[in-house]
Amino acid sequence: MHTAIIKTLEERQRQIHEEGFTAEHDDQNKPGRISWAAGCYAMRAGEQAAGFAMTKAAPFVWPWHENWWKPSEDPKRNIIKAMALLAAEYDRLERAEAAATPAPPPETVFSTDDEWQSGIYDDLGELIEDRELVVGDTVYIGVKRLAQPREFINDLDDVVIDAMADRAENEYGDYAETYPELEEPQQQTLQILIEAWADTHCRPDFYTIAHVRAHTLTRDDIAAAMQEPN
Repeated sequence: MHTAIIKTLEERQRQIHEEGFTAEHDDQNKPGRISWAAGCYAMRAGEQAAGFAMTKAAPFVWPWHENWWKPSEDPKRNIIKAMALLAAEYDRLERAEAAATPAPPPETVFSTDDEWQSGIYDDLGELIEDRELVVGDTVYIGVKRLAQPREFINDLDDVVIDAMADRAENEYGDYAETYPELEEPQQQTLQILIEAWADTHCRPDFYTIAHVRAHTLTRDDIAAAMQEPN
């Protein structure tokens, strides 16, 4: 199964970079069309495996111009095309769901110092009351920015590719001099795989504070804090 996953990712990258089937392009498709196309390639692979007689014509449910119907003589290749198209449809559905769901507003936080060592407050009134602040005092306002998993992924040349070559040399000596050197497309495949895995399974719940600005407390700030219920 691991071979199919790698080949599917490589095919998806080919579709994007060689055929121009980018996210923007895929989003222009009517719902279901990319899945239908995937089904057509999967059916062709099934027909080949079953030994059915096949025509060159595109299936009647093929959603695009027949010039885009490009089945392979190799059923495995048709399976890979089907899987890559299904991956594209999955991504399209995720983008559509995200676009239909309003993003929550950024969470504003407050402190009495821009290093945030004196404490972080979610409510300005609470900060004013706890620290007994008055008109003219300075507070700092920022927004929470959740850390992203890919921020913590090191250079793959060091932690994966070179490490594998070093271990091969340690265990096999001079025989490992011919250890494969990956080209840019293969490195990109590895990068995409690791980033996708991290985004799925390693999402942190900690955050940094961005867009920090100083704010001088006004009479209105103090009045609003005094009126807030405890």
